[in-house]
Amino acid sequence: MYNNFSVLRIVWEFPPKIGGSATHISELSKKIDPFLQKQIVFAPYIAGCEVFDKTFPIPVIRQKIPKFCDFGVPIIQNMFYSFYVIKTVLQIIEDNNINIIHFHSPILASYFIPHIRAYDKHMKIFVMVHGWPGKKAERFGISYYFGNKLISLFPPNKYLILNDGSQICELQSILNKKNIPWDIVYHGIDTDLFKPAENSISSNSFNVLFPHRPIPIKRPDIAMNIFKKFLNRINDYSVSLLYLSASQSEELIELARKEGIENNVQFLNELSGDELINCINNSSVVIGTSMNSNNGRAIQEAMACEKPVIVFDNNGNMSNLIENMENGILIDSGNIDDFVESLVLLYNKPDLRLKMGRNARKTIIEKRSWEKRIKKELSIYQKTV
Repeated sequence: MYNNFSVLRIVWEFPPKIGGSATHISELSKKIDPFLQKQIVFAPYIAGCEVFDKTFPIPVIRQKIPKFCDFGVPIIQNMFYSFYVIKTVLQIIEDNNINIIHFHSPILASYFIPHIRAYDKHMKIFVMVHGWPGKKAERFGISYYFGNKLISLFPPNKYLILNDGSQICELQSILNKKNIPWDIVYHGIDTDLFKPAENSISSNSFNVLFPHRPIPIKRPDIAMNIFKKFLNRINDYSVSLLYLSASQSEELIELARKEGIENNVQFLNELSGDELINCINNSSVVIGTSMNSNNGRAIQEAMACEKPVIVFDNNGNMSNLIENMENGILIDSGNIDDFVESLVLLYNKPDLRLKMGRNARKTIIEKRSWEKRIKKELSIYQKTV
């Protein structure tokens, strides 16, 4: 039914680069590939990518980014990059009879689309948005402001909004005002890979896992503040807070020293595969303290491993996945006291942790399977083409 689709996937972030969007794109590419006639990934060259590309089952074409494109501001960097590579992209389209182009960056797509439309006005173009910062995220500054303008100037056939719990309502409003079609998609979670350990850890061990990279938008500082208050409440200094990919995070390490809890905080290296799954399974509770997005892969992978999660609700954006006190705990964004109370509750009630964890895995299997995700994406392609 779908084997007439030849897809060129144009990305800005792709492995071996680390990050949720890069991982999501690589997994999506592999899962959807059997249903396509052809698929090619076009990505920037980064050091070490040759090793990854040799083992990746889908052809990857890399383009080195010249120094004059290397700006720190995405809106400018993407513009120069698009001008530099557009001829190469058009040649790939011609050589491979591409009939669908799928971008994974709204700003990058906005620069490419007018050139592609001039080349082939019938080309079907999709843009996937991996979360949305919202207008209050000042650090995105000029790129956020002009990016919004570009979205309406050069729209694709459809936007696919990956709902990771961020403030996507604002993006939906922008698209609706310009009558730009959009649809919602969700993360796909491999529940055969992310599953509970056969032998659970001792109930005497209580570890709180912060499963994200310790970047500012994920608010690792709030997690530490919560954990310190939690320690003061329970007077059990055998418990631990675990940070992933944080062994080199000097600012966070210094914060633990300043708060006097360095002996109860572990700063781990970046983990993947079995090491990551073992770390999740050796945790008692997994937390999400971002004020913007807590519904990314990390929280859902923990749920698939039957771990109870406590997360800020992000203005209700988490309730489509988590039912409070059934498969996790939702906290009003920024309410640290309630967050601490919920940690104390789960610390004192291992049976409740077990119940929530089992319900969490059932939810992920029901709502976040890759099978459902791929069917929806292919259906969107079909309806548009």
